[in-house]
Amino acid sequence: MRRLYFGLLAIAASGCTLYQPMLGTLPAVRKPGDVAAAANWQFPYGGQAAAIASPLPHVLVLAAGGLHAYNAERDSSNNYVRNRQYEAGLGGYLTVGRTWLSAAVGAGQGRSFRYGRFTSPDSFGGGLAIGATVGSSGGKGKYQPVPELRGYYNTRFAQVTARWPSVGHPEKEFGATLRLTQARFTSLLLNDVAQPPASQYYLQASVLVQQPLWRRLQWQAGGSYDVPLRSISNEAVFGKAPLRAYVGVMYCPGSVRKGPNHTL
Repeated sequence: MRRLYFGLLAIAASGCTLYQPMLGTLPAVRKPGDVAAAANWQFPYGGQAAAIASPLPHVLVLAAGGLHAYNAERDSSNNYVRNRQYEAGLGGYLTVGRTWLSAAVGAGQGRSFRYGRFTSPDSFGGGLAIGATVGSSGGKGKYQPVPELRGYYNTRFAQVTARWPSVGHPEKEFGATLRLTQARFTSLLLNDVAQPPASQYYLQASVLVQQPLWRRLQWQAGGSYDVPLRSISNEAVFGKAPLRAYVGVMYCPGSVRKGPNHTL
């Protein structure tokens, strides 16, 4: 029980940072004209939606967007984080039996806002915790303003994905994705004062399980773990190891082309 508690605590804490990783898991398209969409809820504070299509043999295009909000109340006693971002990409896929393999590259943009009292790992400038009362030469405490941190960033990513059916239950499918992401802040403001630009690389490993739900709907459950590839100097901007767990649904309408070899 203690392990479960600390695991959930780590998942929740990863939502406090300005940058939020996107999940790299994709629905599978297996022939030209196939389209699919997926949406998920990420514990405990955000969601993501994605669409994928195959316009040509072995070619895929994808688009995804995410929205995260940590804490509903925006006041001086709570950290409040809001993040929204989107990305698009292009790649290829190959089907070997019922095993689906794909590789894709892409780019995106995001914006985030964080308000609240930062603890020491989140401090800016000489280790001073902003949003606290500190001593002054006159003996009276000097109040530092509650920080408002705002940032805009660009992302670039490359990923590989594999999906395969369960041996004993072919209707059940498993998936795994390995994704490399570069996040680079083009603007970073602390109480409207420009801060040095920040960038980071993350290596994300994610897994999922998928099973039919109703007609063309399927449910999904999975998780991901993002490992930073550079040292982190400010945990208010980048998390050390964002951990995610999610549940969602996928809709696969099949082909959008009419013809003897394609169905709606």
